[in-house]
Amino acid sequence: MTESEPDDISKDDEPVMSEDDADLAMRKLSPSAKALLTAAKDIEEGVAVNLFQEDDESRHLRQMVSTFRGSLHSVLLQRLREVVQLGDVTLCSQRDLTSLIRELWQDNISRLSRTELPFLEAALRSPGRTLTEMAKNASLSYAKARRAEKRLRTSGVLRIGGMLNTHALGLERILILSQNPSFVLGGPYVSAVLFSDSHSPTVLHSAIVPHERIDEISEVVRSIRDSAESAVVWRLSAGHSRMSGTYHSSEIGWNINLLHFRLMLRRDGDPLTIADTHDRAGPAPTLLNGLDTKIIDALVDRFDVAANSIGDITGVSKSTVFRRRSLIIKNRLVLPRARVSIPRLSDRVCCILSPRCAGDIVHAWACLPLSYLSRIERLDRPKHKDAKVLLVSALPAGSGRDIIRILKEEVSKVHEADDFMVFAVSAGMQNYPRVSTLYDIRRSTWNWDSNLTDVLSYGILRREASEYNIPLDLA
Repeated sequence: MTESEPDDISKDDEPVMSEDDADLAMRKLSPSAKALLTAAKDIEEGVAVNLFQEDDESRHLRQMVSTFRGSLHSVLLQRLREVVQLGDVTLCSQRDLTSLIRELWQDNISRLSRTELPFLEAALRSPGRTLTEMAKNASLSYAKARRAEKRLRTSGVLRIGGMLNTHALGLERILILSQNPSFVLGGPYVSAVLFSDSHSPTVLHSAIVPHERIDEISEVVRSIRDSAESAVVWRLSAGHSRMSGTYHSSEIGWNINLLHFRLMLRRDGDPLTIADTHDRAGPAPTLLNGLDTKIIDALVDRFDVAANSIGDITGVSKSTVFRRRSLIIKNRLVLPRARVSIPRLSDRVCCILSPRCAGDIVHAWACLPLSYLSRIERLDRPKHKDAKVLLVSALPAGSGRDIIRILKEEVSKVHEADDFMVFAVSAGMQNYPRVSTLYDIRRSTWNWDSNLTDVLSYGILRREASEYNIPLDLA
């Protein structure tokens, strides 16, 4: 279990159980479930565990026990006792116990301490900084910042990855919005897909495209439009994510105050302007060699990846990897990007707004737990300056419907229907394009053929999407 801190949130309740209660709970466990419970206790107490092979499941168990604030074993026993006391329980299997452990752990890591919350806010504002700089930005001591970062990273709540600098690589970032489509865009250039299962299904695609292929992707979108209610392609800025603790309590976790959110929506604001610096592609991509493309892929996965790790994968010396990695970072071909994943913020709500409408709701939206904000501009109307604001928010499970209802009630009073579009995201998928696959080092250009821009059946892609790991950051 994690080390407690004087400024940390209180531990989960760990009531003392009588031996009879504990024995009763244990008697309801299958042999494999008992072994799992014993393993969790041994890991918590630092005892060597030899019950499992070192596979993904056992590594995940170690991760959950080591990052659980408080005693996972004690909370497990207490929860099992409560279940057994409800009566008529015959047997609890290993699968049942694993599900309970995962549920308790997700609740536990979703409740942030008074040091973890400001650290996450600082990480989203300025990723890639040193720990000393992060501590200063979060107004924390170095020791508190170090403890917060360790738990957030170990639990998987925080990951510092990388984002391709499309401006420097000769790429464009695009967003395709299609309603009630029969076909959708697929292929390795697609980075994220969001699905809304409404009466008129809506699909959002985020993708990167070589600058010189923009006209061709527009033709692909026209073919999708022929079998859809509508399909529009936008230029997407990188945007940014931000976090707010307005609706967070260390004791109960995340709970949106709907009345406060409604009242915040009634504040007037100025039209929102979002710069798109470093997003418009240059005339040609930077020349890359084979090692460069693999280093870029590694930096996208983990921005602080060690040169040794890349060297082991590529078979290239550490000194060469270090030199090329330093040059790639110096030339800003890959930019650091904080990615936050909080299990209990599982609902997703998406808005597409006019700048004037966005200016009116941005104060309220800034109070929501975790949000992504970006600028989009119609590709087929470059002279009309048809720009809008894209907002995606991660919300506590079950709260998305209420947020949408309140948004519609309040915004419709002062804005036209064309200024405002909001929908719940039902499922999604994310794929970080691999430069080593897409870049042709012999011709120093991006690969492009029909195999890289598949048009897939909507039903097939929807079945592959996850309802649990829905992307937030579309860049």
